[in-house]
Amino acid sequence: MAGSKRKANQTEKDRKKSMERRRIVLFSSAIVILLIAAIGIMIFKDQQKNEAKPVKKPATHRTEQVAQIDYDGQPFIGSTSAPVKIAEFADYRCPYCKAFEESIVPRLEKDYIKTNKVSFYFINYTILGPGSVLAAEASEEVFHQNPRGFWAFHQALYKAQGSETKEWVTKNLLTDIAKQTVPSLDMKAFQNALDTQSHKQAIDSDNEMAESLGVPGTPAVFVNGKLIEAAQNYAILKQAIDTALQKK
Repeated sequence: MAGSKRKANQTEKDRKKSMERRRIVLFSSAIVILLIAAIGIMIFKDQQKNEAKPVKKPATHRTEQVAQIDYDGQPFIGSTSAPVKIAEFADYRCPYCKAFEESIVPRLEKDYIKTNKVSFYFINYTILGPGSVLAAEASEEVFHQNPRGFWAFHQALYKAQGSETKEWVTKNLLTDIAKQTVPSLDMKAFQNALDTQSHKQAIDSDNEMAESLGVPGTPAVFVNGKLIEAAQNYAILKQAIDTALQKK
């Protein structure tokens, strides 16, 4: 009898332990299920937020149709009523700009500008340091005083271009070029412009326009607002001009 009683007691203890283990397992399982459900809800909400926000691709001027160039107040040659406008963003210290001025612009003049098909605009983009800014200041003052004399000064300044690795632009050089090319200039006003940077705002405005257009470097050439890659190749530039003319 005593043995049977002990056995019964042991059986009851085992049954209680088994039930307790089941409760622990059920409770743990419930917690795990709740955690999984909470994580699932968080992931679902995050997905909804991401789907609600459309992905906006950054705009680039190369993918947009036509750049908005402000031609007002810029030096130009050609007819104001020419159907095609070419804008060159350039730096007087840039050797590639010098090559463009001396080898491409004369061909443009002969083929398109003198026939009133194209007007050509020069816009500063001073990316090569203080000398570039000083040269632009000088050209702006010449243009301000004598728009017709600007191009003689402009061409002579490129002709005088020194090494890109050296700072060859000086006030004395600019003054000498101005005296030789546009003798009618008020030289006191010219030198004062160099000293006080009186055209800084105009130069800054040119630079800001170049940057807003995504100009990659100099020279950068736009034909009716469209940036032309490899415009230093006259055949490529000519094709772009002819295409623009056909659209008019």
